[in-house]
Amino acid sequence: MDLIQILSAAGIGGIFGSLATAFLQAWLSNRASLANRNFQEKKEAYTGLLDALHRSEIEQTPDAAKYAGHWQNRCELVAPEAVRRLVSRISETNPDEKGKVHPERPRVLTELKKAMRIDLGVQDH
Repeated sequence: MDLIQILSAAGIGGIFGSLATAFLQAWLSNRASLANRNFQEKKEAYTGLLDALHRSEIEQTPDAAKYAGHWQNRCELVAPEAVRRLVSRISETNPDEKGKVHPERPRVLTELKKAMRIDLGVQDH
């Protein structure tokens, strides 16, 4: 009788262990999926903004400026405070009416790209 009780207790313990393992695997999988989705959304927003800024500087048209604004808004949705602050700073360093580059623009753009790399986890080591 004792052997039967031990075997049935081990079976029940095995079932609970299997269920716990399944729940843990599902939780870890969901967490990895969310992290991947967040990375992809940020990467898309960041590369879209950089492309739009380049296009805006080359074309210097109202449509190109609106396109850059669209990507700026997308970055504001997914980026951390450090990146959002620099995205805002980029707008403050737009070229003047004559098309002359703002003196702080290159430095701010470099800082923005660095902050984006850090946020994406692809910074230089």
